[in-house]
Amino acid sequence: MYIEFVIADNLLLTYLALSAAAKLCHCKVRVWRLIVASVVGTAVAVFYPFIRSAYASIAVKLCLWVALSFIAYFGTARPIVAAVVFLGCTFALGGACYAAELCLCGGKNVSEFIARYPICLVLICGVAVYCGMRYCVRRLRVPRVRAPYEYGTEVSVFDTKMKFAAFLDTGNCVFDARSGLPVVITDIDRFTDKLNVEGAVKFAKSLPKLRTIKAKTPAGETVIYLVRPTEISVYSDRQWHKINAMVGLVGGQGKRFSDVHEMLLCPAAMTDIGR
Repeated sequence: MYIEFVIADNLLLTYLALSAAAKLCHCKVRVWRLIVASVVGTAVAVFYPFIRSAYASIAVKLCLWVALSFIAYFGTARPIVAAVVFLGCTFALGGACYAAELCLCGGKNVSEFIARYPICLVLICGVAVYCGMRYCVRRLRVPRVRAPYEYGTEVSVFDTKMKFAAFLDTGNCVFDARSGLPVVITDIDRFTDKLNVEGAVKFAKSLPKLRTIKAKTPAGETVIYLVRPTEISVYSDRQWHKINAMVGLVGGQGKRFSDVHEMLLCPAAMTDIGR
């Protein structure tokens, strides 16, 4: 019974803690890395009862934390921060399970809790905390209007829906001469990062065929690749509006835009909003 409990409990809760930490830190982690880390953590946890020394137990758990963090987050944008947040998520999930045990069994002992209640109750606690974290992440990441010039933007292109935190740049007067449409601008690296696998393949195939225009900036003349999106929507204060514009991609120096302002909107594209 113990082995079955450890496997089911640790496998799911470790995965949820790793995934929640990645979401909180905005780190893109492949699912297979989370699964491998969860399996390793579960395999080690099976042997916890055989460790008699408290110091040895702490040392093993610290080493395991480092190992799991390395497997899951190595090579991501914020590996150290993600590792620390993963530790906090582990405490949060464990605290939720203990809170359930405290309410139902008076905090007497875990064995009684396991004997009286099904294992799924522990897992439900973990899933509930994880879903709560995901909800908070979504709420915090929804770009809301913090100033008259800040918008959230959703672009549908190459069978991918991408969200950008956008800024209404009054200095953006770039137009596509052929279509007559205003151009909203982002950098090509950030654009490709937001594409899914299929979208990235389609974008790579279409890249040689993309039209280019030149625009003058304080740094000099810049070449902009033009992409015709399926749809662009902007929103502020939870109100959505569709706009008609081209997406302009600038590149050559990595990500040129910050996480706060990932895209520059053209004022001409916003003139129809509210009509």
